[in-house]
Amino acid sequence: MLSGVISAAVQGIDAYLINVEIDIANGLPSFSIVGLPDKSVQESKNRVTAAIRNSGFDFPLKRITVNLAPAGIKKEGSAFDLPIAVGILVATEQLKPDRVKDYLLIGELSLDGSVRIVKGVLPIVLSAKEKNFEGVILPWTLNLQELFDKLSDYDIDFLEVKGQQFAKRSLEIAASGGHNVLMLWAQCNISKDTLT
Repeated sequence: MLSGVISAAVQGIDAYLINVEIDIANGLPSFSIVGLPDKSVQESKNRVTAAIRNSGFDFPLKRITVNLAPAGIKKEGSAFDLPIAVGILVATEQLKPDRVKDYLLIGELSLDGSVRIVKGVLPIVLSAKEKNFEGVILPWTLNLQELFDKLSDYDIDFLEVKGQQFAKRSLEIAASGGHNVLMLWAQCNISKDTLT
């Protein structure tokens, strides 16, 4: 099982994109990180393992190899915890890969799965914007379970629909009761696609 997500490393005032590649293979359970990681990146093995388990996900008892590419850039700090954890969830098919492919991920994980603030966010966000990423996932009163729920959810939310209170309420009632709905629209300027 192979997966990959995108993160970033900061050197000075510049941010460099880092491909976080995860390979999960049969064999004796082990967890190794390669690609010029420093001590705090090596310690992320313990944080990621505990965060995944304590968030209610399955942690694979297999041989896990994490490659932080390119190998020529030194990786420092704990900002790779979140991308490594998400990469493991993708590799074990607990999260769909298309939900994270357009995002850049950074964040330190605590043992309970909550995401902590990291240094160097501004150059990372500017780099992500320059490279046309859809967004950056970074710490904001978030935990691994909330991130999973957000990435597994639908792209459109009723909060994005302006007005149409009666239509939204009717659809909420129908959905909660498992009822069918026939949608007829008298006006062409109402976006029924968003509501459906």
